[in-house]
Amino acid sequence: MPISKGSFAIALASIAVAISCYGAFFKSAPLVAHQLDTEILQQSVKDLPKNSHDSPPSITELHNKISALQRQVANLNLQNPTANKVQNTDEFKELVLAVLVEKEQEEVEKMREENPLYGFYADLPQDYELRIKSEPEYAKKVTAQLREQILNPNLADIDRLAALSQLQMNMYILNKSKMPEYDFEVVDNILDLAENSTDDKFKIQAIEVTTQSPVLDYRLAERFTSLLKQDSNDYIRRLAGQGLLAQYYQAQDSQNEYSKQIAQHILSLYQNTSDSTVKSVLNDMMGNESLLEEMRKHTEG
Repeated sequence: MPISKGSFAIALASIAVAISCYGAFFKSAPLVAHQLDTEILQQSVKDLPKNSHDSPPSITELHNKISALQRQVANLNLQNPTANKVQNTDEFKELVLAVLVEKEQEEVEKMREENPLYGFYADLPQDYELRIKSEPEYAKKVTAQLREQILNPNLADIDRLAALSQLQMNMYILNKSKMPEYDFEVVDNILDLAENSTDDKFKIQAIEVTTQSPVLDYRLAERFTSLLKQDSNDYIRRLAGQGLLAQYYQAQDSQNEYSKQIAQHILSLYQNTSDSTVKSVLNDMMGNESLLEEMRKHTEG
């Protein structure tokens, strides 16, 4: 009896899928694959249910037929597991390396997106640290370029802050406590960016970097004091308190006069403020009465 067109089309589609799988699997043995394809086609057509137009093959019968073909493919895979191995080892290695490079690039882009401040790390040459240490002219050139970037008003705020972060990193790499290029003007510019920014995340990052500055200058103490008194963000106020105390601690080793001046400033702020937050921050920063007593001694000369 004749087979319905719909049933025949579905069956042939199933057979074609199987033949395609065999063809791809047996690339290294085309004659064998052709013989198998022919046998499967003949057997599949032979086994196709001979239903009439009035009684087309059921969905279950067609599904069973496809499942049987899939099992045959799986069995052949088990019998010839090496048929699909990559023939060219060098090409395979190149493919793996390409995937690794792509993955690394994705990680770099992810880092840039999540924290653009430290995106410059990805652009540094692999021997950057060694060159900074071993090539004075290279270190001097990079440092000068970073200072120019920080002071360049045409650059994006985040790029200027990143330049300061890199300048600070270079100072640590060289095991220095100060650098002539890392001066008040540099820090002052970044604080200006922070105070004028509407991006709270950028503002916090900028102030975090400046509170770690090695620059000793009473103008910085005044700026930190202003932030401590007036900023609406409690974390930024704590950062400002940290910046004030950092000025005091750093002054102990290098500037006796400034040490006295900053001690007087902090004591006056602590004793005369009516702002409970300012008082609380300074209490937390100083930790105990012993530091207050130490500051009093500095103010007395």
